[in-house]
Amino acid sequence: MTPSEPAHPSAAEAPKAPAAGASTPADPGAAAGGEEEFDAESQDALHVLPLRMIPLETPGLRRLRLIKNVRLDTVIELYKDQSHKSAQVPLETLHSVFQSYGEQLRKDMPVLQNLATVPSFDVYTLRLAMRQLKIPVDEKKDLQLSEGKRRELTSHMKAFTHPLIQQIYGGTEIEVNDVSDILRLIANPNREEALKNLRAMSQKLNVPLTEIPRFLEDYGDTYLSLAYFKSCLDTVVPQVQGFLDWIKPLEENQMIKHDRLSKQMLDKVKDSLSGVIISLTGRFESFNRKSADFWKDINANSFAQMKDLVFSNHRSMGGVLCGLAVKMQLWRERFPTAGGGPNKRLEFVRSEIVPGMQLIDELEAAARKMNI
Repeated sequence: MTPSEPAHPSAAEAPKAPAAGASTPADPGAAAGGEEEFDAESQDALHVLPLRMIPLETPGLRRLRLIKNVRLDTVIELYKDQSHKSAQVPLETLHSVFQSYGEQLRKDMPVLQNLATVPSFDVYTLRLAMRQLKIPVDEKKDLQLSEGKRRELTSHMKAFTHPLIQQIYGGTEIEVNDVSDILRLIANPNREEALKNLRAMSQKLNVPLTEIPRFLEDYGDTYLSLAYFKSCLDTVVPQVQGFLDWIKPLEENQMIKHDRLSKQMLDKVKDSLSGVIISLTGRFESFNRKSADFWKDINANSFAQMKDLVFSNHRSMGGVLCGLAVKMQLWRERFPTAGGGPNKRLEFVRSEIVPGMQLIDELEAAARKMNI
């Protein structure tokens, strides 16, 4: 799912009818009985929360989506057309859209406001958030990556699961086509040697043999989350580098050289983006080291510590990657050929990149303080 450029309806008036090809009607309450159909792209996105999974009372609200926009504000997306323009409404003005359902919306607002505090809408961050916020959702149905995304993550997943497969199957060559194959392999060993190794692992972990499949499934899901975030990082890093190259000529612009505030702004953006990418990359290198240490000395405590480390990173990793992704996507949509004169580039940085950068910096700084 790509972030959309906002086409904000006025807070004082209901949004106008959507353009041809828009995905959601302008009068959400008119389709009170319906909900948004499953959308794999939204399911795998960092910045989109389909409200169909949330128990809400306002008719039509579950057909819409909560999204993080380029400024990292959380808004309701009323519709999105084929040109990626979307009508977005801040939560505080949502009553103007659902004027006939004031009582129901009043009951739903605390839920929406709580969800707005979640820094990313990826499935892993949402799992933790839903539990903390005590919002009942069907995790097996709604908070899983799509099959397509799981297949896409196979190469990233192998880096984390290769030691596990080696531990169970030894030097035997095992063909793996996607993530589900890996999980089936480790949950349903089909060789006598594998069963022998599983029994040894059971003793080392002090976990009953009958519980090993659950442990291995837990292991697989933990590392699938890391593979997901690593994939997001691998996508956004070259985009950030491209953006930094795009603004570099501004440093030599004579007008900007003599504009102290603009120069400070550009320097801060450059330092923030570079620092966040370096820090995120370092976190993944730390995961790799700790994962290797786990297999050198397998025990239940070492895996629990590794799992806690990964889960404690979900919120900050999701939030940082979400912020970078929506900003870089809008930059690529607005300037597809990396063109634009100095004034346009400067204004884009000022209006679309700077808002929300403080939150990205704070999330990554908090993770560093915790030695994550």
